[in-house]
Amino acid sequence: MEDVPFEQLLTAIAAVEHDDVLGGSRIDVIAALERLVRHATALQLEQVAALHAERAGTGMDATLTVAGEVAMARGVSPSAGGTQLGHAVTLAAMPTVLSALRSGRLPVTSAHAVSRECGALSLDDVAQVDAELAPHLDGLTPRRAADLARHVVVGLDPEAAHERAKQARADKRVELSPEPDGVAALWVRGPAEDVLTIRESLWHRAETARAAGDVRSVSQLMFDTLLTDVTGLTPGRKPAVELQLVLDAPTLVGDADEPVELVGYGPLTPAVAEHLVAHARDASVRRLLTDPVDGALVARDPRRRRFSGADTGFVRSRDGRCRQPGCDCRIRHVDHVRAFTEGGATTLDNAQGLCVRSHTIKHLPGWSVQVRGRGREVEWTTPTGHRYRSGVPPVRPPLARLRT
Repeated sequence: MEDVPFEQLLTAIAAVEHDDVLGGSRIDVIAALERLVRHATALQLEQVAALHAERAGTGMDATLTVAGEVAMARGVSPSAGGTQLGHAVTLAAMPTVLSALRSGRLPVTSAHAVSRECGALSLDDVAQVDAELAPHLDGLTPRRAADLARHVVVGLDPEAAHERAKQARADKRVELSPEPDGVAALWVRGPAEDVLTIRESLWHRAETARAAGDVRSVSQLMFDTLLTDVTGLTPGRKPAVELQLVLDAPTLVGDADEPVELVGYGPLTPAVAEHLVAHARDASVRRLLTDPVDGALVARDPRRRRFSGADTGFVRSRDGRCRQPGCDCRIRHVDHVRAFTEGGATTLDNAQGLCVRSHTIKHLPGWSVQVRGRGREVEWTTPTGHRYRSGVPPVRPPLARLRT
């Protein structure tokens, strides 16, 4: 199917008869669909770049608002929208690379790898990288694409390469990634030698403890050492935790095992929650009441040992993640949907949890947000008039689904 025009590919794919025992025809279909994905990605990047150029031509700083609009159109976070915008603007100046992507000869990840390496270059130098890479594009892997592009970039503009490295090294981050079964990962980014030093120090101390007779594994010892160094806590002395018991009306008066939420992480099994409460230095437990129809959070029990910012805490619990449609980032701000200065009430129905970037986008020219359905939905309107809605997520499956 390599020579079939894109507009005929789907028809050709639908007509394929999968009658070979080894599945060779299915491999052909998978390859054809990959070509379609690459082609569609190139077309999407071209549209994003064109939108940005049109907005920039009006004299406005279009980057953030276009990133937000692209994100909503794609159903992703503003951060992901901004990443695609960056690729689009760079690849618009690389017609050969973009053509290879559009024709299906270059993987999407390889095109993105080239774009990342060219981020600090002038448009003239970007065009030069494009020309230098032209003979090597067919089937270029992401790692090889990045290596080739970096080699050309350093040769063209060593100062730009150095500046890019300085910016990358200054971009230090520590992020949390929840995983199943009451486990989470801590992701650290920083200068390579610093990260390596942290890792080697933990490893050396773990090896020393093992040599002294500690029965824990090296990995367990590295984690426990990090915990003690950062928090002052030992593995047997756990931090304070807040647990949220999620109940609907039928279970509010019963004795069923209700789901439990660990604030900042997510759902836990009752057994894991009991272990946390038993071993925590200080544990707070709060009951949350859900709507039995759609599973959305509707009320919060005020009883707690220590209590502050009740409404803020409720909104964070209710919304879970940023309420901008398509965004799944952690909540950083609890915001009035209708601004307080415009008569918006400081009520739960007029509140939404937002990440920093979404909160900024909300206040850009041409954007508006309205409450729909007693706070259960918010409707975002972009500068082009497109409307997107975000509902309160259920913290447990709706009752109708549980009964089926």
